[in-house]
Amino acid sequence: MPENSLNAISWNDDETEAVVAEAEVQFLVFLCGSGLYGVDLLKIHEILKPLPVTRLPNVEEEVLGVINLRGNIIPVLDVLKTLRHEYAELHPTSRIVVCSVNDKSMGLLVDAVVEVVSLKESSIEGAELRGFSQEYLSGVGRTSDFIFLIFNLALLFKDRVAESEANLLEEGGEV
Repeated sequence: MPENSLNAISWNDDETEAVVAEAEVQFLVFLCGSGLYGVDLLKIHEILKPLPVTRLPNVEEEVLGVINLRGNIIPVLDVLKTLRHEYAELHPTSRIVVCSVNDKSMGLLVDAVVEVVSLKESSIEGAELRGFSQEYLSGVGRTSDFIFLIFNLALLFKDRVAESEANLLEEGGEV
């Protein structure tokens, strides 16, 4: 279940029974290649137009490099390269979605930001699909218009932020 889930309980005076109101989770939905993906809105710090990226030596090929965002060094990950092993092309709609998990930040290069979607927790389906990468994705969200895959940012960030910081320290930069 998502971290930001809270259930509200109210009492119906007529029948004195508890009515549980299910919490909603909001996702920022974005386009990468031909797929739609979502990230918990509470983990989004900001959305930027693409900035110049400083390449880092000896990092995974999906890590494009780092950007300087108001004095903070933020690694930038090519989401399309991570998921489909294809490099993303920059378009006028391309954006860097800066996310934070456990006080660490990372930018995700995406083709376009689509919209913010609110879903009830019960409508978020698990990632039990055959051939579905549970390494980076934690579930499937569905609206009346489209279906999108939900990123598990904690797993996506786990090794990449630490690796990017180690490379910066080896080069003599500050983190």
